[in-house]
Amino acid sequence: MKDILYSVFKNKCPSCHKGNVFISNNPYNLKEFDKMHQTCTCCGEKYEKEPGYFYGAMYVSYGLMVGWFVITWTANAFLFNADIINYLIFLIATIVLFMTLTFRISRLIWLNFFIKFDTEKSKCLEEK
Repeated sequence: MKDILYSVFKNKCPSCHKGNVFISNNPYNLKEFDKMHQTCTCCGEKYEKEPGYFYGAMYVSYGLMVGWFVITWTANAFLFNADIINYLIFLIATIVLFMTLTFRISRLIWLNFFIKFDTEKSKCLEEK
């Protein structure tokens, strides 16, 4: 589990944990937030296994956003009791603010569903 969390939150290859998946580490660089390497720069793991591979990441993104909605709704219902307009403004603003981050996290989670950490591949930088 910690291998998956490391890969997702550090933008690292799920197979070797050395190479970056996305070209830019900044998710708020709007020109490059969605640009990915085709393969890992360290171990050579191919990220997009087939055309349309990342369509499944949309389901992960949907799940993340539903989770965010449930958390904010529960907090509003039991702690803040804000009126519906203020709650919706907050919810929509946070969804827009986290959109690029959610895009990346959902793709990294999707990659980690199918690519497991390999200790042999993690030695790739040491050999080069």
